[in-house]
Amino acid sequence: MPNFTLATTDDGSLSLHETSLNELYHNKAGAFTEAVTNYVQPTMQFLAIARDKNTSLNVLDSCFGLGYNSLALANEFASSAQFKLQVDAVELDDEVIAMVPQVLAQPCFAALPKQSLEQLNFNISVCDLRSFLLARDKDSKPYDVIFHDPFSPKKVPELWSVDLFQHYFDAMADNSVLLTYACAPAVRGALISLGFKVFRTTGLGRKNGGTIAVKTSSVSLAQDLLDAGTCIFAIEGEELRRLGKSSQVPFRDPNLCDDSATIIARREAEQQEFRRQSGLTK
Repeated sequence: MPNFTLATTDDGSLSLHETSLNELYHNKAGAFTEAVTNYVQPTMQFLAIARDKNTSLNVLDSCFGLGYNSLALANEFASSAQFKLQVDAVELDDEVIAMVPQVLAQPCFAALPKQSLEQLNFNISVCDLRSFLLARDKDSKPYDVIFHDPFSPKKVPELWSVDLFQHYFDAMADNSVLLTYACAPAVRGALISLGFKVFRTTGLGRKNGGTIAVKTSSVSLAQDLLDAGTCIFAIEGEELRRLGKSSQVPFRDPNLCDDSATIIARREAEQQEFRRQSGLTK
């Protein structure tokens, strides 16, 4: 039996409820709305500032699920020849992938059939994300955009480690971008430590904004993104203060093979040491 049940989010779009983790695949405010807000809009703002027009786009969609993030991006380009999309999609559960035609049949994807096959190419790998990254040929074409969309760090810390993000960094082109719905200090702290320039994206529903991490050698690009001011913002206030506390200590999984209990215990020990050395209580 599938390990999920059907669910409908507030914008009317289809989602799934994961039974064993007791977690919805998407923000309750809307599966399609989440894809647009957390992934497509900041990607489009980044591309408008950082990339030349009429170019191809190499995308990694990690934990592809029902496909909303890549499909919503393709939907955005459906009436334009601006980009050709090559998407490497990684998903562990083939029964979830089997639901994608039902997702595509929704009105929110009405424009997508206009997209020519020459402009949109999906390569779907049914496997564990860590295995995919370890097996990836280092000479493969670098990624311009990465969508990182696993279940939450509390549920699957093995998919949120600084070591996994290092694989991303190494696989990305210059002037490329990683997007995720997550805003946890452990996630942002890991990305910052690797050299990404990290910003907040627009909040959705009751949740804080997600995270956009930019890999660039440009001195001015970060400021240009902030100056655009529509959906990419500086991390400020309490979110910035949390990055100075033990909560910013990342998950570590050096060989991309440890179980969640080991990863959590390792982080707790490192947090304790961080607090001892800094004299903090949190």
